[in-house]
Amino acid sequence: MQNQMTRIIISAIIAVFSFQISSAQITINSADLTFAGDTFRLSIAAPNPTIDPLATGANHSWDFGFLQSASQRVDSFIDEAATNPLFSFVFIDNALNPNRSNQATRGPSFTIGAFSISDVFNFYYNSSASFKQTGFGAGINGIPLPIAYSPHDIQYRFPLAYGNRDTSNSGYVIDQVSTLGVYIRVRKTRINEVDGWGTLITPYGSFNTIRVKSNIVERDSVYLDTLGFGFNLPPITTNEYKWLGSGYGLPLLQINTGATGAVTQVLYQDSARSTVGIDEQILRNLNFTLYPNPVLETFNLKFELKKSSEVSLEIFGMKGELIWQSETTLHPAGEREIRLNASELNLKNGNYLLRMLVGGRPYYKTFSASN
Repeated sequence: MQNQMTRIIISAIIAVFSFQISSAQITINSADLTFAGDTFRLSIAAPNPTIDPLATGANHSWDFGFLQSASQRVDSFIDEAATNPLFSFVFIDNALNPNRSNQATRGPSFTIGAFSISDVFNFYYNSSASFKQTGFGAGINGIPLPIAYSPHDIQYRFPLAYGNRDTSNSGYVIDQVSTLGVYIRVRKTRINEVDGWGTLITPYGSFNTIRVKSNIVERDSVYLDTLGFGFNLPPITTNEYKWLGSGYGLPLLQINTGATGAVTQVLYQDSARSTVGIDEQILRNLNFTLYPNPVLETFNLKFELKKSSEVSLEIFGMKGELIWQSETTLHPAGEREIRLNASELNLKNGNYLLRMLVGGRPYYKTFSASN
């Protein structure tokens, strides 16, 4: 009996202690970020105009449990020595190397005109002082080209704690006038602010986090040998909202917006899911179709209701602005069809997101207008 009471008391103490820990403010250090050998599964969230990253503060609760995965990817961090031999020489993990790196991630291959870009790697250095990108490398038409940042892009300074704020400047130069006829100079200013801490809820679970807002302004200058002169491109402003947890490596949730605040990307750590595209999910659940697509003067929505339900429609532009909203009407069970007129809805040429609420549950469909 005494042993049983002892176990109960100990369990109660552990429970109270765990609760205190889970609700306490955390601090992020080097050990909480990524290392070579780490692998993360990320979900890319489906478009959702209701996503709002602005709310924050001390002991805040962020509920993003409504996010739906449209697709997934796996990000792997490898040793810098496991990349292209020239890259690993430039970014070797050596204390005497000004571009010292201890991990890398692979980037996507792509083609620009006559240039084939492949074998892309981004290089990082995680130390007790900071986590920074030291540079990148790519094969241009099969020729490896390592590019070091100078200064480096410091993404986080440690320790990261609520109220911290810092600014870092970074940049790099691609001088290939003699070979490719191009000179590119990139300058970045990153302002980091830890503007919140509290509980984050995503489809992956509930986490004790801090929130880091990063405002990034990039200024690019380009010189083309074929023109004989250079020019400055308009500045590019990006805001990154990142929720970090102790020991989770990458942000548990990251929401990116442009200069106007429109959401451009939502990523969150997740488990492996048998995900399907949004169109497939809707088709499976409601036999939902929108045709023709691209829409012309008129277009139709067909869907099937298992039971009588309230239905409403909303159309958003790709910047998240509400274009049109219907009244909520009660539809009987069975196959339903709604006809809409693009001109009456003031749909110009472009891409749109349709949200259909069925009994309060959202379903999405992307489409384009061509009239």
